[in-house]
Amino acid sequence: MIEKLSVMEEYEDGQLLPSIYVGLDLYGLTKNNEVYETNNHELFFFYKEYYFKKFKSFEDFLSAVLNKNFVLDKELFKKRIYLASFKLNPIIEKEYSGLGFDKFLKKYSKPSIIKDELELNKSVIKTGAYSTIKYFLFLNRYDVSVDCYIGKDYIRKREDSFK
Repeated sequence: MIEKLSVMEEYEDGQLLPSIYVGLDLYGLTKNNEVYETNNHELFFFYKEYYFKKFKSFEDFLSAVLNKNFVLDKELFKKRIYLASFKLNPIIEKEYSGLGFDKFLKKYSKPSIIKDELELNKSVIKTGAYSTIKYFLFLNRYDVSVDCYIGKDYIRKREDSFK
């Protein structure tokens, strides 16, 4: 999956062509113990601007950020004003540790009317917990896609996003 996420193509003027995976939420860590939500285009920007000397390829950079907890300098976010970070909700973090992932997933999901789909069960999510729940799903190889039109968030295994 890292290999597919790392394929970035540019126009002759250096502008990025849209990746088919740009809509997938990716998460990383900052130096002040916060989590940031991003995508492969934003990470490509950070790689090209700040980390290209440290990593031999964008694929290596992605792997470090997504799999090895490589920490980005939050000061760099000021150059990308729409890249937000958040602190993990301690109540959800404790719950995740105590329940284990399978029970955590069961608590925060519900069957969808679409066959074999899961929805995020927003009725049990308290204020300030949404981002933390999405992050723990991400860590366990699940993605959340938002259908703004009908107001539902679907949970799917990450491997299904790459089929």
